[in-house]
Amino acid sequence: QWDNHPRKRGFTLVELLVVIALIGLITFLALPSIQSVFQVSLQSATRELASVIKEAYNSSMITDRVHRVAYDLKESQFWVESGPPTALLETSESLEKKKRRERFSLFRKKDQGEPVPEFTLERSITRNKKSLPRGVKFAEVFTEKSADPLTEGIVYTHIFPSGITERTLLHLEDSQAHKLPLAIESLTGRTEMM
Repeated sequence: QWDNHPRKRGFTLVELLVVIALIGLITFLALPSIQSVFQVSLQSATRELASVIKEAYNSSMITDRVHRVAYDLKESQFWVESGPPTALLETSESLEKKKRRERFSLFRKKDQGEPVPEFTLERSITRNKKSLPRGVKFAEVFTEKSADPLTEGIVYTHIFPSGITERTLLHLEDSQAHKLPLAIESLTGRTEMM
């Protein structure tokens, strides 16, 4: 009488525990390789940034124009801009003069047109703004002009046609909090991963 009813088939508790243990073991073994992928992204982003800085340095020397590498700390992007050879580093005094000029320029005649921006995107180096790989960001930037580390806004490294470069120290960071510093030397424009 009992043989007429088919038995319900399912997994036993032991079978489920073996499967869960195997999944845990595979995850444990694969986790270091996943972390190394993020480490590779951090290193490749740093190498790409160093390459862009070197290209901006060379272009500044060849074209006799001031170049600057812009780092958008919030959006994790960077790009190169170029300006006239007479461009100077902005100080608090020069920024104040610029604000006064802009304030008085509101009263200028309408037939003068829009002012030409001093720096424009250098399309021969970066065609547009480049984003850092997913999970990589600018942690902080140190420049000669700032006593404290910069952690927000847009920060610039200026490169002059004479070969002088604004000394800068960038810290790139991935999602696992691994940091990789990139130093830009002032006399040669050379970059060094530390």
